[in-house]
Amino acid sequence: MAHLSRSSKIEDVALPDMVAVPDRAAMPVDSGGSVVMPAIAAGESLVSMDALSHAISGSVGGNLAMLVFYPLDQLVIRAQTARKEARKSTFRQLQEVLKTEGVRGLYRGMNSTLITLFTANFIYFYAFHILRLMATKSEASRDLGRRLRVSNAVFNLLLGTLAGAINVMFVQPLWVANSRLKLQGATGSSIPAGTYSGVVDVIMKIFREEGFDKLWAGLSSSLLLCCNPAIQFAVYETIKNKLINQRGAAGRLRSLEAFALGAMAKWVATVSTYPVQVAQTRLRFQRAPDPGVQARYRGTIDCITKIFREEGKAGLFSGMETKLWHSTLISALMFLTYEKIQKLVERVLADPKFYLAKLSASKQTMAKLT
Repeated sequence: MAHLSRSSKIEDVALPDMVAVPDRAAMPVDSGGSVVMPAIAAGESLVSMDALSHAISGSVGGNLAMLVFYPLDQLVIRAQTARKEARKSTFRQLQEVLKTEGVRGLYRGMNSTLITLFTANFIYFYAFHILRLMATKSEASRDLGRRLRVSNAVFNLLLGTLAGAINVMFVQPLWVANSRLKLQGATGSSIPAGTYSGVVDVIMKIFREEGFDKLWAGLSSSLLLCCNPAIQFAVYETIKNKLINQRGAAGRLRSLEAFALGAMAKWVATVSTYPVQVAQTRLRFQRAPDPGVQARYRGTIDCITKIFREEGKAGLFSGMETKLWHSTLISALMFLTYEKIQKLVERVLADPKFYLAKLSASKQTMAKLT
């Protein structure tokens, strides 16, 4: 079965073959931008039912996990964009949102997030699918892999990182729009309610009022965050190998150990790259200044330097505790639901007419009851 890892953002890109869990696809790691990574047989088409089922399952699973834990995602982005004088603990921030904006405030910008996440998952999946198929069919790449003794896990990691970079180039405008919609009208936000009506409206207004380049704000930080899975992979493999060596030739990780180790490796990767994630969010949220006025942040390094100088270490790690909880809970949900979603999707794709007929019958029954 294909190996899986899920997320909503590029820093949470998939890590295939990292975790060997009996009867499981693999260890899911986070909320939103990563995707399913199936094994591709030589001669397989770029568009196949198997590929489509994994893409749909991963996208639906990612959206489901994001939907359940979306309030945490909302609190993370607020913490990342808050200045020193406005920074609060997660609990106090939650209280303030509920008091001033109600429950609706915790779900601000959710529709755009789900649209962006679903789109990102599909683009990332097919980028990886095409890259792996090309590498599989190339005798030169297979020969190079044998000479360098590149394992399947490392091979997938390299392709996943490249696919992540491709994904960033295409989806960055959607994430920029999403960041602004999440904070539009929020307490303390510089973007008044009603400024934007949706994802397309944000993109068109940014293009007209701020310039084409602002649609790719935070691009450098997003590309830097492609290293996040490499850090996670290195931590996981190092600790796993030490544990197995201590247990002897027959030693292997148990399912619970693999899950815990995967979560710990993700935490290390998140903590080590979190300042870049904060810079990414602020650069996406930053609007173009008036003519003749210099932008507050001119790039990733400038953003990190100014945050450290003006807000200290706390500014670079604002919201990290919530982010870790968010990542862990979404990983757990994806771990529990992915296979069930995939089986359902495969049945629907195998006989779509049958399930469309059942859906139509269900609607008719509900109409009679109401």
